[in-house]
Formats: sequence, structure tokens, C-alpha cells
Amino acid sequence: MRPTDFLTRHGAAEIPHPGGTLLEHLKRVAALLGEWGAPEEVRSAGLLHATYGTDGFAHPLLPFSDRAAVRDLIGDEAEAIVYAYASCDRNATYPDLAHFHDRFTGEVTRPDLRAFLVITAANEIDVARHNPDILARHGDGLYAFFTRNRALLDVQAWRAIQETFAIRIDRLDHFVLTVADIPRAIAFYRDVLGMDAVTFGEGRDSLHFGASKINLHQAGHEFSPHALNPAPGTADLCLITTSPPARVAARLKAHGIEIEEGPVRKTGALGPMTSLYVRDPDQNLIEVASYD
Repeated sequence: MRPTDFLTRHGAAEIPHPGGTLLEHLKRVAALLGEWGAPEEVRSAGLLHATYGTDGFAHPLLPFSDRAAVRDLIGDEAEAIVYAYASCDRNATYPDLAHFHDRFTGEVTRPDLRAFLVITAANEIDVARHNPDILARHGDGLYAFFTRNRALLDVQAWRAIQETFAIRIDRLDHFVLTVADIPRAIAFYRDVLGMDAVTFGEGRDSLHFGASKINLHQAGHEFSPHALNPAPGTADLCLITTSPPARVAARLKAHGIEIEEGPVRKTGALGPMTSLYVRDPDQNLIEVASYD
């Protein structure tokens, strides 16, 4: 018998659940786990995770005394995950997963926490997507719970958690430099560092590079809104180049730009890199770095 037929036979298609029926919810949870690359036993457990009911959904399809039927259907390993999910006493367990409390027996157990947590993530994400009230009431608490246990989650699941319960920042679009002399700043970033000078809006100046840009504000004439204390020489930023350090150093020297430090090994957002440090005309510290 297919697991979906088993669920239908035991009434999952008749039980209301956020987003339709319990059966529809279970299918979506299994699909999410598949998208995240979960192993087969975890996907199977995700599809049947509510079979014995849960601490948050008291509608069991089978009593846990009938575990043998589920083992025959999806195997011992997957069924053990289903039981662990159903047995979790959330109030006692969520503060510290290392002390996993079985609400059926009262014992502290040691289930597969990675499997438990990824199914929990898929379940809660699907519920939140289909019930804004639940998201509003419990979203912050769930995000805090998943954050505490981040080490047990794969990247795909964590990204979905961020997108559902928090704000996931993808990249930096632009930043603002307040400068004493806009033409002088443009000359440095355009002629020395190879950026493109672009005028936009009502005569505003910017410098484009890659998929980002720098907007320039004239000191004393900043556009609103702006930083609380905008001033030249207060920035410290790192620019990534695809040019090798030797070429960067040669270009800087050709333009009479003093290299304050480097080349030196540093660690960037993506790992080890080689950096050179210079000052722009406003004395902002500019790190020009290349990844290995």
C-alpha cells in the first residue's frame, strides 16, 4: 500500500488543517523535505509525521500502540522518526533539545534530532504559509527556537526558515559616502578603481561596480534621509576585485596612491582573501581584496 493511500484510509483527507486537509498538509511537508534534499527515510517520516498525533495537533490517525503497521509501511528508521515527532513534549523539550521529553512515557529520550528538527521546520513553515494568524502569534518564538538549533539544520532548510519567520537579506545594493568634493571622489573611484560614474535623478552622482553602487552626498548638503552623523572620512569598506593583487598594486602606484598596508591575508565573507588598504581623497579606509 502506498503511504498516501494509508493516510487516506485512516481519514487524513477528512481532517481540516491550515491550507486544506491534513493529507494536503502532509504532502506539502514531504515535498518541502524533498526540495531540501532530505534522505528518503526523513521524507517518508515527514509524510506520516502526524500519524500518532502531535503535541500541537491532537488528531491521531492511529494509536502509537499500532506502530508495527507503520513500520511495515515505511520501515523501522522512518517510523522511529514519526514516533519521536509525535512523542515530543514541546513545552519540556523546546527550551533544550538535548533533553527530549517523551509525552507518552514521560522519559527523556535521544531520537534523531536532525530528522526531528528538519521535519519540524517543514511542518511549521507550511502551517505559517497557510495561516497568517499562527505566523503572527508564534513566528518570533519559532525563529528563536530554530536559531538556537541552527547547527542541526542544513542550508536549504535554514534559508526557508529565514524567509518564513524573519527577514533574509540577500545582498548589499548600494551605500552612501559623504564627501567633501564630489568631482574629486568621482575621479578616484572612476580613474583609479575603474568604477562607472553615473548621474541619476535630479543631478545626483553615483559610482557603479558589479551589481552594486555608491551614492555620493556632498557634505553639508546631504539628501534626506541620511545617516545621523554624516561626515567625510568615516567609512571603512571592502571592495572585491577579480584582478590579482599585483595588478591592483601596480595601478595604485601608477596613480600615486599610497598602499597603507598589504598585500596581506584576510578573511572575508566567503573565506580567505588577499587585501590591500588605501585611503580615498576623504581619508575613508578602502580595502581592495581578491579571493583565492
